[in-house]
Amino acid sequence: MGFLSRLERGGANASIANLIRLSTCLDVPLAQLFGEAQAAPPPTHVMMRRARSTADWIASPNGYAWRRLGGDLRQPLLDAFELEFPPTRRREIALVAHEGEEFLLILSGCIEFQIGSERLTMETGDSVHFDAGIPHMGRNAGDSPARMLMVHTRSGAEAQAPPLFLAMAGADIKTVRKGG
Repeated sequence: MGFLSRLERGGANASIANLIRLSTCLDVPLAQLFGEAQAAPPPTHVMMRRARSTADWIASPNGYAWRRLGGDLRQPLLDAFELEFPPTRRREIALVAHEGEEFLLILSGCIEFQIGSERLTMETGDSVHFDAGIPHMGRNAGDSPARMLMVHTRSGAEAQAPPLFLAMAGADIKTVRKGG
């Protein structure tokens, strides 16, 4: 059974890396997979998101959650997300690769990150910048939730499309409000 089929039935989880790869294949902005296509204001040269008016979190059944922090500039080259990783069992997570670069900053907790054959144990305040074409993955390496800032470059070919993430991720994936 293919990954997309399992994802649609709720038998697989959509990691942020899988979503990036999917958005690249579908030629849509990653934000569109998060359901942010509806009535967005016209693109601008400056976009500020206040802490008290943060974006909704997207949550999966196994406790992973993420929210988009970036905005809609006229010709965006970057996108930013905050990710929350629940404590997890040591299970195998597929490596993924996609165009562009990623910058990761651990906001809290401990995350094991693999880039190619190199494994990094990253703690609060640690960061890494790498070529996202190298297969990579991340998972919580601690006993409490871990949070990470992820900034990645976007493909210039990305265009607006209907929100796909909620439709593909299954009924258990939902938008939730967390802390404000």
